[in-house]
Amino acid sequence: MDILSWNVQGAFPPYTPIERIENQLQYLEESVDYPDIIALNEVSRHRRDVWIDKLNDIGYTEVVHTLDWAEELGESEIPPHQDYNHVNGNLTAVHDDFVGSNLTRLQPSIRYGPWEGADLKDWDTNVPEKILNATVEFNDTTLELWNVRAVPGSMHGEEKIKILENTYNRIAKGSKSLCLLTGDFNAPDRELADGTTIPWRHHEDGKIARRWQKAELNILTGLEEKGMIDVFREQHGYGKLDILDVSHATQTDDPLAVTPEDIQGKRFDHMIASAELNPKDCYYDQDGFGCSDHAPMIATFEV
Repeated sequence: MDILSWNVQGAFPPYTPIERIENQLQYLEESVDYPDIIALNEVSRHRRDVWIDKLNDIGYTEVVHTLDWAEELGESEIPPHQDYNHVNGNLTAVHDDFVGSNLTRLQPSIRYGPWEGADLKDWDTNVPEKILNATVEFNDTTLELWNVRAVPGSMHGEEKIKILENTYNRIAKGSKSLCLLTGDFNAPDRELADGTTIPWRHHEDGKIARRWQKAELNILTGLEEKGMIDVFREQHGYGKLDILDVSHATQTDDPLAVTPEDIQGKRFDHMIASAELNPKDCYYDQDGFGCSDHAPMIATFEV
């Protein structure tokens, strides 16, 4: 089972150039040979039909997304939604060649949920389109898929915390099956060679800063108690690697012009998966920088 997770850079401009989408679809066809499951972040709601039609054309006929939520909230004048652009959401699709089927979107409720021991009900973000929850069936097994993009904290502040908290709490207290969490978490600030994870605002004190730090660390490392692992780190470890180990080249002007180990930036895109999924490979693909500001993350599982 091959899974790809990718931020396709559909926030700005909101009317994503059709040429960029076509290049990204060509990448899925020619560079990575149709992964079984794709989880895309920052899919422009203004290009929903383009994405779905073109994905259908290359064999991704089972598609779920949150672009309907993004559209409805983006047209709302009710506070606080006038302060959010709501221009994009997430999309998950399964290829026809995959042995699994029955991709089903789940819509968590604020009335029913795993709230025991929680201070808040686990669904309180103003940008719910950033969290796509679904299931897919394969080999008589249900796989729960979480496709998440945390908004940048510098732009949206507490909303980033809420997205991470909502996702972590729902998985930690509610997931009953094999689980894969993937997406662009806009975290951490950095990782040390000894495996230490440094969250944003780690040097600050105060209630919000401590909550921020906890939210990032919970989503990145706290699900180990649920039997879930950081797939990339489980495969490659920490320290200086000879492969690409960042997904957002924030400090390299042309990431296609240098070797993978010389690209400088942040590892914002992650896969946290149930260990029983038996990961065999995981990498960031430098070629994806040719049509997005994020490198796609690809993992192979043997289940």
